[in-house]
Amino acid sequence: MDNSSNSKLDPKLVELIEQAPKAIKPQQDLWQGIEKQLDKADFQQLDLKSNRPQHWRRLAIACMLLVTTLLANNMWQSHLRSTTDPGLLLTLADIRKQHLQQVEQLSLQQHVNWQGTRLSDPLEKGIEQLRQAAEQIYHALQQSPHDKELWQLWLWTHAKEIELLQQGQSLPTTPPSQGALI
Repeated sequence: MDNSSNSKLDPKLVELIEQAPKAIKPQQDLWQGIEKQLDKADFQQLDLKSNRPQHWRRLAIACMLLVTTLLANNMWQSHLRSTTDPGLLLTLADIRKQHLQQVEQLSLQQHVNWQGTRLSDPLEKGIEQLRQAAEQIYHALQQSPHDKELWQLWLWTHAKEIELLQQGQSLPTTPPSQGALI
């Protein structure tokens, strides 16, 4: 320390600082004991690390078994749904046949020829779209006959087609004259 900073300190403190040794040497060599402790700590860490993979391995195996079980169950349920039930397919074909017979009977019972008028164009387009939709739904039902929503949609298209056919019979057969349009 320089003298300018020493003059500000208590003289006793300055004297103690000057008497203090410049370096402290240990009474004995402690490095060997420290080294042994470090080696011991390394072995303990290795033991802990060797136990960790066992724990994680068990957890990973349990997770894999759980995922495998869930996938197998999902595949089994999918298989059960996809197996075609001959009874359902026969019912599907019977309903389709009955609907076609109803449409044919409505065509035979037709009181008037409404298809020739220009008023029938939107009605005919609607009927054709319903028939196309019903056919697509029918093919989808053949693939998955257990799908309740497809059944409901298919039956709805049949009902709407019949409804439109009945509405078409109430259309006038002759177009109104030119003077009536004004």
